[in-house]
Amino acid sequence: MTISSHRHIARSTLINFSGLLVPTIVSLATVPLYLHYIGEIRYGILLLAFAFLGYFGAFDLGLGRAVAQRIARQDSVVDRNHTFWTAFIFSAAMGIVGAVILYFLGGWLFASVLRLPANLRPEMVTAVPWLAAIVPLTAVISVLAGALEARQSFIALNLSQMTGLIGLQVLPLTVALFGHTSMPVLLAAALTGRLIGVTALIATTAYHLPFHGTPRIHQTEILPLLRFGGWISVSGLVTPFLSIVDRFFVGGIIGAAAVTAYTVPYSVTQRFAYLPLALSTTVFPRFSKGDKESSRQMLNDGILALVAIQTPLITLAMVLMDPFFNLWIGHALAITYYPVAIILLVGVWINGPNYIPHNMLPAQGRPDVMAKFYMVEFIPFLILLWVFVTWFGIYGAAIMWTLRSTADAIFCFWATQSMQVFLRGITPTVPSIGLAIAADTLHLSDVNTVVLGTVAVLLAMGASWWIAPNTLKGLVLRLTGRVYDRR
Repeated sequence: MTISSHRHIARSTLINFSGLLVPTIVSLATVPLYLHYIGEIRYGILLLAFAFLGYFGAFDLGLGRAVAQRIARQDSVVDRNHTFWTAFIFSAAMGIVGAVILYFLGGWLFASVLRLPANLRPEMVTAVPWLAAIVPLTAVISVLAGALEARQSFIALNLSQMTGLIGLQVLPLTVALFGHTSMPVLLAAALTGRLIGVTALIATTAYHLPFHGTPRIHQTEILPLLRFGGWISVSGLVTPFLSIVDRFFVGGIIGAAAVTAYTVPYSVTQRFAYLPLALSTTVFPRFSKGDKESSRQMLNDGILALVAIQTPLITLAMVLMDPFFNLWIGHALAITYYPVAIILLVGVWINGPNYIPHNMLPAQGRPDVMAKFYMVEFIPFLILLWVFVTWFGIYGAAIMWTLRSTADAIFCFWATQSMQVFLRGITPTVPSIGLAIAADTLHLSDVNTVVLGTVAVLLAMGASWWIAPNTLKGLVLRLTGRVYDRR
């Protein structure tokens, strides 16, 4: 790969990362306000509703990823539009089917299954139609995003998605500030936020694809899209369920307040997966049309780069997590929240580099590999999750998420023959993570905690520079050289 290619990947990754970071900053600002204006229990129910909604994103049939993979290889505007409109119409139709299913399933779930306060159950059942109305929008968003990703129009993609995500977070809070805290009103506001985001995505896709011809289903596109999207859809059905079921187990076994105690630190720690997500999104179209040699180099460099960049950040996060939660939401909640975050950060640290091989497999036409593994781990994970949540509460849910993430990563590295690269990168960074965990759990004096935490961060930085690929070192040296020259 050329220097210009590395610069383009770095630039696009930074754009994708920024698109994820801005809504995160908004989210961090809104959580304390939500807790103040609608309360911990009502906010927990709102989080459950969003988690339930997230699962129904699988009703796009995996076509978002299929569109990204297929359009990345197409040079003709006509061919790109045939692929796009076939996928868009299919996704919209399946989104409507998903909305109907959610309407009936959601009413039963919130009325009879989850341990909600008696006074809030009827209110949540009344809100289900608003929740169902968001499903078709969620389904078509993935196709629109896939088309922009394939065209490597990352600025347009991220600006559009930021608009929708910020609307989803801010509009329900806005109506709450005016005293409208009922669940139907909050979810109606969330629907408005989604509509704004979809409108922005349609406008940017129309320009960057660009739109051409009459929107209709093209029969020649159906089988290629569904064949690829079928396995993505299996992953899309299983993976979101595995990702959100822990919150439903917590809500069903412990209660709605515990959902907030688990979901808030979960949401915070998942922000550290933004860099792996940003980089894997950037290289996906390159994996789709790249040769074997360049793809292998991108895979190896990507794994080592993510270990090198993530480890100091996660080490520092572990050291600062307790004071951060104390400052953010107060000591009474922080004492319960921050241990959950520490456990989850271990899983993020291990699974982060896995984003690269995980995206390479479908990009090169093998979406079935991880889908099959998810089906194998599905039942054992549910059994162990029930046991761990019953025995250890929200900490058990965090432990099981970390164990599942580790299992997913190990299998994916093995499947892509990149296990040795991962171990070569991760092994030197283990002591720094161990020291950071010790600084959090040994209950040392403030001075000793600061000293141990500082040593952990310095070790992480040294180990990261040692294992970083030459492409990353060269980029860092060029950037620091420019800063020095300007001074």
